[in-house]
Parts: sequence; C-alpha cells; structure tokens
Amino acid sequence: MTRGVPAQAAISFLSPEWFEALGAALGQIAVVEEPSIVLGQIVTDVSSAGGEVRYSIVMGGGRPARLTPHSLDTAEVVLVAAFADALAMARGEVTGASLLAAGRIKIRGDAARLVEAAASVEAVAAAARQLHRIVT
Repeated sequence: MTRGVPAQAAISFLSPEWFEALGAALGQIAVVEEPSIVLGQIVTDVSSAGGEVRYSIVMGGGRPARLTPHSLDTAEVVLVAAFADALAMARGEVTGASLLAAGRIKIRGDAARLVEAAASVEAVAAAARQLHRIVT
C-alpha cells in the first residue's frame, strides 16, 4: 500500500476511478500555508473523451487540496499536454519539468503564479506520483 492510496487493481488514466484515487491522494497531503492557486490541466488527444479532458486542483491557502474533474471554471493557470505525455507523467516515467523544458507542456495564464505556489504544486505532484503504480 502506498501512503494515502489503498492497494487496488490497475485503473485507467482519466477514468472516474482515477479521478477518485487522485482526489483521495490529494486529501492526504499536508496543508501548505502559501497563497492559494487554482491549477487547471487540459489533456488533449483523448480518444475516449471526444478529444480532451479538463480538470482543476485548488491548492494552498492553508486548506487541503481539492480536485474538480471536468472543469476549468476558476483555473488561474492551465497546463496543456497531449494524452501520451500526461499518461507518461501519471505513470512516473517523466516529470512535468522535463516535458515543459522540451516544449511538450504549454502554459496558459500567469506562469509567475506557478512560481509563487511552488510548494503547493510540488505537494500536489507528489500526491499524484503516488498513483503511478496503478495507472494504465
């Protein structure tokens, strides 16, 4: 069992089960006392979802991180990645930083906000990495 994520069968990336597991993992991270940020993600080239999947994560501000599947309504910064790259990140095969450096992740919005919320972003990334053993 990975801390915060119960042992379970493999789950499909971006499936309802994946969102549930990510939400549970986010609920286990330490509260970060820095300005809050709403980070959105758009995963493109998702054949099973008609092209793309969107979700956002509210983090920081002294509150537990919260996931909102299928919505970017309040996102201040949005990361856009192709399905293959997002899946590789979810499996722990690559880092977001390496994909960003290679130009394979695009940033929409105020990138300086990502720097301001670095501790929160890293805490969320660590929570997401907990799922890499069960994502297919």
